[in-house]
Amino acid sequence: MDNTGKRLAMICSTCGSDDVSRDAWADWDVRQQDWVLRVAFDNAHCHRCDCETSLVEVEVDPPLTAIHS
Repeated sequence: MDNTGKRLAMICSTCGSDDVSRDAWADWDVRQQDWVLRVAFDNAHCHRCDCETSLVEVEVDPPLTAIHS
């Protein structure tokens, strides 16, 4: 979610599927005992098309709303 409360989805620019992945580097963090994302690259893959693609950011309805007490 971005800082405006909008919910976003990343979809394939070819077929519109949201079954997509991006190339990334992850580093092992000894303190957290978990993999931590270092960087996500521009390269993307659509598992539905089974091809390299570019991603399109779309807003998902309805947006989340913050509840304040």
